[in-house]
Amino acid sequence: MMNQLRVLLVTFLLAAIGVAALGDTHVGLSDGILNRHVNITNGLGPDVDLTVHCKSADDDLGKQLIHYGSTYGFHFRVNIFGGTQFYCSFKWPGQFHWFDIFIQDRDHCKNCPWLIKADGPRRFNSETGNYDDVYKWNKPSEFVLTHG
Repeated sequence: MMNQLRVLLVTFLLAAIGVAALGDTHVGLSDGILNRHVNITNGLGPDVDLTVHCKSADDDLGKQLIHYGSTYGFHFRVNIFGGTQFYCSFKWPGQFHWFDIFIQDRDHCKNCPWLIKADGPRRFNSETGNYDDVYKWNKPSEFVLTHG
């Protein structure tokens, strides 16, 4: 009886370690059940370049320059227990905004395309085939309090 309990306990611990290892967020992973892909397209207008800087609690993806009509994308793996989040700052002439580009509890997409417009980010709606899920920019004070 004691040996069966030890085997059960060791099996449980090994399974828990394996699940925890799957939950880490890493950038640049191949396709899998926990993997996600975010695409950010500059829809601000001709001759307007967009500088994007995306981060999570674990990864800083650096600054990216996106020309009008071009797209920047990144891959990551969500945490099996939830809580994965990426936020990005968006800068173009005379403007600076930020937005939570991926929140695991909100975004249930495997591929998550976004179109950046001056009035806010728009997520692609697979049901309509358009970027008609419009979001508001996060408030500047929220950026300083949570990410400053």
